[in-house]
Amino acid sequence: MDQTLAAINDPATYGAVVVGPWGVGKTTLARAVEAQLADTTHVVRLFGSGAETSVAYASLAVWMARLAPGAADSPASIIHGLDRLIHDDADGRDVLLVIDDLPALDPMSVGVVMHLLLSGGAKALVLARDAGQLPEDLVWLAKDGLLSELRLDYFNRAEVGELVAKATKTMVSASAVTALHKASNGIPLVLQALFREQVASGSLKLRRGVWVLSGRVNADPGSALADIVRTRLGRESEAVRLGVEKLSLLGTAPLSIVSAALGQETVWEMEERGFLAIDAAGRHHARLSERYVGEIVRGSLDPERMMELLVELSEVLNHEVDSLDSQELMALAAWTLDAGLVLEPRFGLAAARRALTHFDPLLALRCTVHIPPGHALFLEAVQLRSEAYGIVADYRGAVDVLDAVAPEQLAGLALQDYCRWVLALTGALLWVPEGYARIPGILAEAESRLRVEQRRGEGRLDQGAGAPPGAAVVPESAVPESELLAARQLLRLAYFEYQVHRGEFAEIVAELEEASHDSDLHYSLNCACLLVPTLAVLGRELDAVAVGHRVIKEIEDRGISLKFARHCRDGLTLALTWSGRWLESVELLSSELETMPQTAQYRGGLLELSLGLAQAYAGRGSAAAEVLLAAAAQLEVRESDNALGLAYSALAFTLAQDNNEKDAMEYLALAASAGSPTLWTNRAMAEFFRLMALRWLDDPDAGEKLHASARADLRQGRFSTASMSLFGGTITGTEKDFALLEDVSLHRQGPMPEINVMLARSCRRHDPVLALEAAAAAQMLKLDAVESRCAVLALDFARETGANALAREAKQRLDRLTAKLARLPLQPRTEGVKLTQRELQVAKLAKRGLGNRAIAGRIGVSVRTVEGHLYQVYSKLGITSRSELEQDQDL
Repeated sequence: MDQTLAAINDPATYGAVVVGPWGVGKTTLARAVEAQLADTTHVVRLFGSGAETSVAYASLAVWMARLAPGAADSPASIIHGLDRLIHDDADGRDVLLVIDDLPALDPMSVGVVMHLLLSGGAKALVLARDAGQLPEDLVWLAKDGLLSELRLDYFNRAEVGELVAKATKTMVSASAVTALHKASNGIPLVLQALFREQVASGSLKLRRGVWVLSGRVNADPGSALADIVRTRLGRESEAVRLGVEKLSLLGTAPLSIVSAALGQETVWEMEERGFLAIDAAGRHHARLSERYVGEIVRGSLDPERMMELLVELSEVLNHEVDSLDSQELMALAAWTLDAGLVLEPRFGLAAARRALTHFDPLLALRCTVHIPPGHALFLEAVQLRSEAYGIVADYRGAVDVLDAVAPEQLAGLALQDYCRWVLALTGALLWVPEGYARIPGILAEAESRLRVEQRRGEGRLDQGAGAPPGAAVVPESAVPESELLAARQLLRLAYFEYQVHRGEFAEIVAELEEASHDSDLHYSLNCACLLVPTLAVLGRELDAVAVGHRVIKEIEDRGISLKFARHCRDGLTLALTWSGRWLESVELLSSELETMPQTAQYRGGLLELSLGLAQAYAGRGSAAAEVLLAAAAQLEVRESDNALGLAYSALAFTLAQDNNEKDAMEYLALAASAGSPTLWTNRAMAEFFRLMALRWLDDPDAGEKLHASARADLRQGRFSTASMSLFGGTITGTEKDFALLEDVSLHRQGPMPEINVMLARSCRRHDPVLALEAAAAAQMLKLDAVESRCAVLALDFARETGANALAREAKQRLDRLTAKLARLPLQPRTEGVKLTQRELQVAKLAKRGLGNRAIAGRIGVSVRTVEGHLYQVYSKLGITSRSELEQDQDL
């Protein structure tokens, strides 16, 4: 608005040309400009299209009809006649020509426009999708700088979030922003319609003052957005419309398949018209440029038309199925199901596995629903369905679908298949209240069956000891050694996962480290995934970071899917945060939030929670509270990982840090009613933040409870969480407490434990130098709350020992932090340097710039007396010059 108005009002230009793609808001901007200028300006709107360029004065037909008889005898008389009419209508006001999104103007209309501009009779606001669409005369004005060129583009993800928040005056969760941006392509016109539709359908809900996702963001074929799509397609050729229909069913596919299905000419035309996007690298995948167009078109196809198109497409795809990647396979499965067809079981399972990898659990459920209990693939389908229920946070459903398998079916399974079912069941049980109690029995039964099979094989070998060379000694009924090994690995993974959930990390770390280098790729990498959170809790944060990065690189390089990949990513962010490298954790999580799939509602709340936790550990109260509020609202809709209580506890802590006692107490109550998380790390963090919130709210028992938590962790070797509890609980500690903090922190890795050690030693020795070193280290990590605590200690110790220069340095550091923090975790105990009344009077006059002689004359003493007072002031304040005195904020 400001730039456009400035260009129009600039006497050195003829106006402005606004360039931008369809739907970006050019017309909306023009209407806003018109409204701003309404009192002083007469607006003339010119409309047209490329088809009208052969008709003279087509865009000015309304005014042509008003010309007096004889005024249309020549081009010159027409120009002057139109000029008079327009200025008569203006009645003394300025004239603005708004030329709206025209591919071209006919030459005679351009002549009138140029006359009005060059004669100074009007300014122009030209709207175009591309500068190349302008008539040549206007192009030259733009090139000469006589028309200011302004470019509009579609909104990026951050701008979508900002727009929705400002337009609705309401916070938006990061997952909702990602979903809206992906669904709308950042097109403002589409975003507005899409947002309203999602609110009306309930896919977007308002929870605790935050817009959150409750379902997938989909375009409704009967909505206002559908009218926009139909209007756009109505201007296109039949070939483009047919191409859009087919591609709406295909989804994403290699360019070779798209070309075969649509025809090369159609592909070229669709790309030219902006409907087709083609990847530059890899297999050159092609898709509709705007996803919502595909959803609208696909949803509006009747069953007969869809079947007709699917038959045409299947002739192409039947030859390409083996070469399809994940997205292509999922798209093929989806449109097959949409057509009312039943998937072949093996194909359905393959599509379901891909769907789970890409967090589309509903598609996975659809792909497996028709596989009957008697089918050979039924048990695998059941396991995939259980995993899908887990993603949608229906943890009871995830257990029930596995429990529903008949005992006789389990008895008839091969050993490896049975152990795979055990792994799925124990993993599902970890998330339900009574689940932990069942797992030891299930694992014991599986181990017993494994031993029986192993003894059976050993017995058969013994019986064949006297057989002649070359004779078969292991009958068909014996399980091969390779299958026994694979079955045992599955049971070990189930046991490792169980121990990680219980927090028994020390018991499994050695075996996990060894197994993470096993020759079996999937087994070793899954063990490495579980090793990451294990190392992070046991005080080996930097080792956890190294393992985490290695595993993620392996996953990306090999393009594989791992059962415990989430443990790796979550453990990595915790290791980074706890070690003090919280900014890296924030960067990692922010990147993942921005690149989430369209099904963001299933993972978004947990990612926002992790992001909020990283900021909470860093003491960023306000920023953390905003993210955690969105995470809590999203988790209230779908409580993934049973983590709502953790979100509430962390919110209580950040609000207490921000001096918001009332809301902090409210969220502590909500945390108590939400119940405890089932995953140990989440449960431990929830308790830590609860106690830290109480400590900030001056609960007298919070410190001792933090110490008790630390002692419980130490008994299990959990040095990281023990150290953090001790750090939080030693705001007022004894020498014994600080000795314990130092000892425990020495068992950890990373810059934050090093700060713990420096702070503990400074407290034991009352050493201001060490405290200042700790403060400087905290500043490097942007840990403001930690830095302030160290600075307060440095100030107290410096004042106690009379180290005035160090006290001044600590005070300056503290003054800077006081302006940034709503509340300090620790207040200075000792008073500042005391100046006598006369010293204070001399110091203030010197600070105002008066010389010694002027000060002496002002207060009636000798110059030597003033010099003596200043010497005492400098000595007490730990400074050496007047410039330092002038910087002192306390005088």
